[in-house]
Amino acid sequence: MIIIKKNNPLFIFTVVFGLLVFLHVTGIIRPLENTLLFLVKPVASRLYQWGSSFNSAYSEQREKDALLAEIDSLKQEIVASAISSSHWLEVEDENKKLRSQLNFISNNKFKAVSANIMAQEASFSVSDGSRDIIIDKGENDGLRIDLGVLSEEGVIIGKVIEANKVSSRICLVTTPGCQLAASLQNENKTKGVTDGSLGLTIEMSYIPQLEKISIGDTVVTSGLGGSIPRGLIIGKVSNVKSESNEVWQSATIEPLVDFNDLTVVSVIIP
Repeated sequence: MIIIKKNNPLFIFTVVFGLLVFLHVTGIIRPLENTLLFLVKPVASRLYQWGSSFNSAYSEQREKDALLAEIDSLKQEIVASAISSSHWLEVEDENKKLRSQLNFISNNKFKAVSANIMAQEASFSVSDGSRDIIIDKGENDGLRIDLGVLSEEGVIIGKVIEANKVSSRICLVTTPGCQLAASLQNENKTKGVTDGSLGLTIEMSYIPQLEKISIGDTVVTSGLGGSIPRGLIIGKVSNVKSESNEVWQSATIEPLVDFNDLTVVSVIIP
């Protein structure tokens, strides 16, 4: 025989639940139920609104996070594309310069060594105007002092002043002390010597006073007294300085190359 204790929680729950069902079915507690529903309804409505707001906010945050992640991914793709494009442009530009140099050298039957510029060095003295460049070719590649150095267009930009095993120092034609034997492409093929002036222009000196010089005349290497072949363009005359009581006259030569844009050069080997 099963004995059920009256203070058993399960028994109490069963009795109470059965009583509530009976009262609900008979309608006795209908007024109480309506009152409780009336009281609970605002709270339930508020809870529903809170739940809806929370769900909406959660959905918006997820959409925002997804959008931010997509934007970040697009930014990374743009950066990667820009890097790739920049690298391609640099390679294409260098190839273009190399092709230009090779064409010039081939057309003039020069023997030359192509080199990359590793660094540009400026003088500590502002008034001096010296500016040398360092290239990645040296004695191991056949380079030596006084060899001429060309830009991609075939314009002479300077000469070798120091050669090591794997690198060389080049003085630019605008650097004071970087002298070249030169001549004008005029009727008399007037000879002279060019030298850099303040790192900006070139001065051609030792021109006989009776020689006629015109602004716009082209100045080229004369090929005298050195390892630099004749006919290499140095620049064009932009100003003439002539005094009647002087033996010599001089001319200011404007370079045809922007030395800040140099990246690849050729060294002429006679």
